[in-house]
Amino acid sequence: MSIASSGIGLARREDEVGATVVCLVGDRFAGMRAVPGVHTLGQLVADLRGGGPVPDAIVVGQGVGEYELDYLHSVLAKRGNANGTVVLGPGGAPVARSLVHKHREQNVLLSDLRPVAAGRWEAGLVVHGENELLLDHQTGQHVQGMVVTEAMRQMFIAVFEAEHGVRYPDRHYYVVWNSIDLTFESFLFPLPAQLTCEIVESTVDDPERMTFRVRMDLAQSGAVAAHADIRFAAFDDHRIKRSELRRATSAVESLVGRSTAKEC
Repeated sequence: MSIASSGIGLARREDEVGATVVCLVGDRFAGMRAVPGVHTLGQLVADLRGGGPVPDAIVVGQGVGEYELDYLHSVLAKRGNANGTVVLGPGGAPVARSLVHKHREQNVLLSDLRPVAAGRWEAGLVVHGENELLLDHQTGQHVQGMVVTEAMRQMFIAVFEAEHGVRYPDRHYYVVWNSIDLTFESFLFPLPAQLTCEIVESTVDDPERMTFRVRMDLAQSGAVAAHADIRFAAFDDHRIKRSELRRATSAVESLVGRSTAKEC
């Protein structure tokens, strides 16, 4: 199976008479089966094993990683088509744990983080079928809004670490957001999508506490699905832990004090 990173192979296949192009999504997004031209992994594999037509090209959406593609490859090979189908995507590897602060790869929502201009970064959206935000609820065709919110959170953390945190290798940063103004312009579907993040304001003189304002877009199929204006701060780990412990202690003391007063 050949892997293409651009639309060139797809365009050539579409020009061929009778060429078949399908979109592929993970089984988690079963609701997409109602959309013409979309197959889940399980559905496509079942069709191939049942003697169905072999696609000329497959556009890979969300919920399909290298592991799933290897499985599909083995099924195609049994049909004598191991190298005949053009597969577009997936693009790039998941962003490193050190950048997104996630402990499990299936919970990382970004791939191929890259700078495109001063203070401006791009990344692909990658939604693993076993992502923590999908385990309890996934219905219909669109991806939940909380996935968009978390993808944007991971994006500004990764941009901070890649552009500023890297300058202080001996420090560990705790990143917290102060505000988010998030607008949904359209449904996000489990298809390829891209995030852009631009730093529009920053205060970075004190390496123990840096503040930022970023603007972010999540685009799909040439249109913006969501955009946000976010303010966040990055604290040196030692500094934030002292503050967090102090405030947690105060909250407990206040709770205990009120409970004691009620008993009296």
